[in-house]
Amino acid sequence: MKQNLTLLLILLFVGVAFFINHSHSQRSLSHSTIKQSSPQTPITSNDNYPLQSVNYLETYIEDIINHGSSQNLGFAYGDMEGGFADKEAAKKITAYVITLSGKQPTHPEWVKEGRTFYISNCGGCHGENGKGIHGTFPDLTRKTLLGIARRLND
Repeated sequence: MKQNLTLLLILLFVGVAFFINHSHSQRSLSHSTIKQSSPQTPITSNDNYPLQSVNYLETYIEDIINHGSSQNLGFAYGDMEGGFADKEAAKKITAYVITLSGKQPTHPEWVKEGRTFYISNCGGCHGENGKGIHGTFPDLTRKTLLGIARRLND
């Protein structure tokens, strides 16, 4: 009886471990597929939005919030996946993030609500102050965000 119970517990443990591992593998596969097929952040400027303009920065940030980033910026936790906020909240978060580097967003009326969305959706990784947490996530207070700085240097 004791052996049967031990064998049953071992089989249960192995089954649960297999299920968890299989689920994690499938989730990782689907996330990498989403990243590869999702739209990338705009990589070039146009006449309306030069790379260093607030309009381009807003487009850039909003796109990353909505679609993620595959820029391989070298942070410990890798690229950001999209969808941390809905599209309306993303616009407001963007307005707040613009202010972190001392710039004025095109919709300053969204900043207050954007801060609330930012803290609940982004603050866990980027910190409430936007500086990133111990270099593991990008510093959003930089005058020129790292991804845009790379584009300017290309």
